[in-house]
Amino acid sequence: MNKFSFLIVFLATFGLQAQKDSTFVDSRPTVLGISFDYAALLKHTDFLRELDDSYPVAIRLDWSKHLITKKSWDFCNCFPRVGVSVAYWNWDSPDVLGSGFSALGYLEPYMRTHKRTNFFFRAGLGGVYLTDPYDEVSNPLNLSYSTRLAYFLLVGAGVNYRITDKLNLRLAAKYNHISNGGKQTPNKGLNFPSLSVGLNTSLTPISFPEVRKNGKREPPEQRKRITLTHFSGWSNANVGDKDKFYVFGLAANYSRWIGGRSALTIGTEWIADYSRREKIKLAGTDDSFHQGAVLAGHEFWLGRVTFSQQFGLYYYRDFRDTDDVYQRYGLTYEFVKNIFVGMNLKAHGHVADFFDFRLGYRF
Repeated sequence: MNKFSFLIVFLATFGLQAQKDSTFVDSRPTVLGISFDYAALLKHTDFLRELDDSYPVAIRLDWSKHLITKKSWDFCNCFPRVGVSVAYWNWDSPDVLGSGFSALGYLEPYMRTHKRTNFFFRAGLGGVYLTDPYDEVSNPLNLSYSTRLAYFLLVGAGVNYRITDKLNLRLAAKYNHISNGGKQTPNKGLNFPSLSVGLNTSLTPISFPEVRKNGKREPPEQRKRITLTHFSGWSNANVGDKDKFYVFGLAANYSRWIGGRSALTIGTEWIADYSRREKIKLAGTDDSFHQGAVLAGHEFWLGRVTFSQQFGLYYYRDFRDTDDVYQRYGLTYEFVKNIFVGMNLKAHGHVADFFDFRLGYRF
């Protein structure tokens, strides 16, 4: 699965690059953490309507290295943590969904680390062991997963409050996705936003450099960006007796830096979602299954890494089966000059539409 392979390469590349440097602060303290998650399981397809509302909870343990090095700063204008996380999940539906045990690697860039209150993003990828997969006799209602092992993908952001130079209180909001990657059906997946509260402690006191004393952050050399992107993915729509459909498209975006690490963006995309073609076929109409939309939003420029959040508004949609407005959340990495790879989530409100893997060129 391309979207999972990309994040593995991204995490590994970042960790290797950051650990080579020892000239800045040469500090990589170990951080341990415990947190508690409260989530809401999304019924993103009509096939899940038979389930009662479920509010999963989890307890999570984290181990990480906080990379306070010049290489880290040069890479993303931040001081990130790279670590692993293990958790026990109760899906709040014991008769159908059972429970799960997850383990994943994550990257967590921190901003404003020299302040007592600072902010972070988290992107993680790993696996999860699920206790009660679909069985046509003993568990026919579980259409969310049919294998005991599945992928676990998350993105999120939060705020961290430094209580002491070793102890931190943190609050985070995340979007979580579990899927077996289409290896076996049924595979509607588990999609759930969650809130997390936790405590972290370092084994030694942490002292962050005063960023302003290490050189004022200059504007980027290119304050404007034009990007052309191809994306491909798989829709989780259920049409007839099928539950996997190919999706691909093209996107063009214009971004302008407005200060710090922030940029505003406007663009357009054209989507070919083959689940819509199947719906049109079953409906017996001659509508087009293509979609065109204009997008506007915000980007964080963190060196080679870009986090994006956009709202889309359809200007072409012959077959109308969703809301007019949707959201996109993305992560890209420029692995060579001007060429980037990434992944993106498209959602209508709380309903996930599809993840896609993308390859693009930046002018």
